[in-house]
Amino acid sequence: MNTFRAMFCVFLFCSNASFAGFIGLEPYREAQLVKSSTKSDQEVEIPLSKIRRAGSGWEPESVIRLQGDYFSSLYKVNRNALLPDVYAHYRAQMLSGGRDVLFECESRGCGSSNAWANNFFGDYLLYGADQSQYLLVVQNNQGIYQILYLNRRGAGDVMVRLDEVKSADAKDTEFEIVAQMDAKDIPRIRRFIEGLPAGQNVVAFVTSQNSGVLSAIQSGDKLIADASAGIGERLQGRVRFINLADLGRESLGVNRISFVYVRP
Repeated sequence: MNTFRAMFCVFLFCSNASFAGFIGLEPYREAQLVKSSTKSDQEVEIPLSKIRRAGSGWEPESVIRLQGDYFSSLYKVNRNALLPDVYAHYRAQMLSGGRDVLFECESRGCGSSNAWANNFFGDYLLYGADQSQYLLVVQNNQGIYQILYLNRRGAGDVMVRLDEVKSADAKDTEFEIVAQMDAKDIPRIRRFIEGLPAGQNVVAFVTSQNSGVLSAIQSGDKLIADASAGIGERLQGRVRFINLADLGRESLGVNRISFVYVRP
């Protein structure tokens, strides 16, 4: 899968949700998507402080509670990666576009990593040493929150959790599909990208399903690898492929590719 330097956009099309989750961040080099999920009309807590013991449990001292929709993704980064470099990579992007920092901490200043992983995020894969954790919470001018948490597991892998939360009162963000086609129709895909206006790049969302011994995600990865190779190196820099697997709504079809313009 090629690296698209201009922008990384995760855009999940949900059949029962008015909110289309997206995180406009380019992943750290060679980061592998472990899992992702989306929920609509949920009560969500945005952390604004370190986590502490509260009664018989653990919770941040201060939070924003809201009703809204959220998209969450978990990535694994090579164990040779330096934690400060990984954090700086995401932090720089999260602070672009006029986003405000609501809370930021690192190391023991965040509190217990075990509590963040198991009590707050509910994901044991995030657990690591207290001194190797980072947490960043930002908000943009549309009232959309982004939460970054990362740590190094005992086995050495760096785990990166990215959440995006949109409150019910936040302004709508619209994305328009500009083209949709068979993900295996390489000549047509190539013609579409070649015909883009000068300087215009796209994000390509690929849907797939279980196929024989391949899972939906593996099938999507294969479709993306074939399409990327088929369009050639000259065009690879103009498109970022995103594997939706079988998480897309019905209108996106199966084994289809949907293109969305990258906004300047």
